[in-house]
Amino acid sequence: MKLTPILRILIIWILATFTCAASTINVPAQQPTIQDGINAANNGDTVLVAPGTYVENINFLGKAITVASSGGAKVTIINGNGLAPVAAFVTGEGTSSVLSGFTLENGTGTFAFSYQGGGVSISFASPTIRNNVITANNANSGEGGGIGVYFGSPIVTGNVISNNSASFGGGVSVIGSSTAKFLHNVIRNNTAGAGAAFELNGAGTTLIADNTIVHNSVGSGQGGGLYIINESDEIIVQNLITWNTAGSGSQIYSLIPQSVTGFALINNTIVSSSAGTADAAVIADGFNTNAQLINNIILARGSEAALLCNPIYQDGPPIVHDDDAFSQNGISYGDSCTGFSGQNGNISADPVFVNLTLGNYQLQSSSPAINAGTNSAPDLPKKDFAGHPRIVGGFIDMGAYEFQ
Repeated sequence: MKLTPILRILIIWILATFTCAASTINVPAQQPTIQDGINAANNGDTVLVAPGTYVENINFLGKAITVASSGGAKVTIINGNGLAPVAAFVTGEGTSSVLSGFTLENGTGTFAFSYQGGGVSISFASPTIRNNVITANNANSGEGGGIGVYFGSPIVTGNVISNNSASFGGGVSVIGSSTAKFLHNVIRNNTAGAGAAFELNGAGTTLIADNTIVHNSVGSGQGGGLYIINESDEIIVQNLITWNTAGSGSQIYSLIPQSVTGFALINNTIVSSSAGTADAAVIADGFNTNAQLINNIILARGSEAALLCNPIYQDGPPIVHDDDAFSQNGISYGDSCTGFSGQNGNISADPVFVNLTLGNYQLQSSSPAINAGTNSAPDLPKKDFAGHPRIVGGFIDMGAYEFQ
């Protein structure tokens, strides 16, 4: 039978489609190690890893592939053996390079990776890191014990980042201009000299949204939760930032030059420890007149102040409005923010949580934070931290939760 030109083209297309179809490479059934699976994979392939412990350090080699576990993070462990980062993305990977469903442990940030990232090292790359447990890694001579990002824009979502350590950024470090997204993660029990949960160093418009940032510690250093320095335009919206400890800025410490846009701290619930001894829960220092603090609840316990603005540099305070900053035993609004209560929608009152002791930071019906925010704040989410409608009753509530 003579084939018409159209039929020939159709047959070629069908053969090419089957030839180029993505395949699944099973580890260890088809390849003995995860790295062997990556080496054998082509763009679009999936390296599917069976439960077990794999002692190795993996590198995605620039490939747009998915490396996933079949049984989940509890039963599928990659142990970096203390030699190097557990997983490296250092060859220009994009968001189609996906790491999902593992426990990543015992990794070390090394000089070869610019001291960035003990668990996951990302340099000039933008992978997707999701649904992993990243724990017990270190970058004790550098930055990013759990995840280190250097001029990259990854999507990091649904992970537990815990018990990691570093000089800076015990949980996460982001250095250099970035549009990284950190969404729905739990960052807890990390330690560092500064920035126990997050170090954001000139981190561009990094988005940090709907994360639980709790029980991280820097001892006598700065920024138990977040440590924000240099050109800072980050968007930090609707997080629970609680019970972190530091010598200065137990929950958030910022010290920045004048930024083009300034960081935005929007609708967060921020609560310090009952034994807190820092100067304040939140320090907004530096030349940060563009920084915006809007619709937040800042509750300081122990001997801490709630919000101190520009205690070192006198370039004017940040933009602070529609916040509830309240210290149980000290100053609520201090330094260049002194007297802010009662102005620009700011209040200073007990937010009346459902159960402060048990960490239930939803609002009781008597809370003064209900309908007390502004709907004109930038980057407002459509859902609150619990997934409920964000605006009920006409005006947004302060903090991460909307009273239903």
